[in-house]
Amino acid sequence: MKYFISCEGDTERWYLEWLQKEINKDDRTKQKVEFVFKNIMPSSFAKSNNNTFTKGMISGSTFCRIQDIEDYSPCHINKFHALLESNKKAKQLFKNFNFFIGYSNFTFEVWIISHKAQVRTVTDRSQYYKQINSAYGKNFLDNDDYKHKKNFDSVLKMLSLDDVINNALPECSRFKTLNYQNNRKLVRSMYGFRYILSDPDTTLDEIIKLVLHNAGII
Repeated sequence: MKYFISCEGDTERWYLEWLQKEINKDDRTKQKVEFVFKNIMPSSFAKSNNNTFTKGMISGSTFCRIQDIEDYSPCHINKFHALLESNKKAKQLFKNFNFFIGYSNFTFEVWIISHKAQVRTVTDRSQYYKQINSAYGKNFLDNDDYKHKKNFDSVLKMLSLDDVINNALPECSRFKTLNYQNNRKLVRSMYGFRYILSDPDTTLDEIIKLVLHNAGII
């Protein structure tokens, strides 16, 4: 099954390329996965394919935009709201197409940490590398050091599909439930999408769970 993925960062793409490879070689897989990467907003994706996708191609197909809320400044919140508006317009154009937002608060690193450890709140997104060091037994100097291709590959080599299924998915459920229970006044909703102005939070587990389900692994 083909999934259209839009992301700005390299680590998100490297992770999903790893995930695609692991799924497709796993004995449990009943349907292979293909991720097609395009750095494009949902509404732009929908408009650019409006005359090329047939109804059969659209039905059940999936587009996911992966984007972080890096902080709660007006600049980053407005950028996120623009994504929510774009996703709404895309859904109006292609009603049978699945449009997902794989957002993380603050960053994609909450998903990486969740494979090996409990995710803890931080005062600044630049501190996530410390949790990665602890979870993976690494000595990265900062987030940029961790994101070098060679260093990130060393993290991926420590992962398996069972880490995704047995650790990351339940851990995301744990910290999201706790965050929403403890910070109800910070919950927001726009265009039918619910998010929270408190870390950690993510919806990446939702798209990953769908991919694993469609592949027949869970």
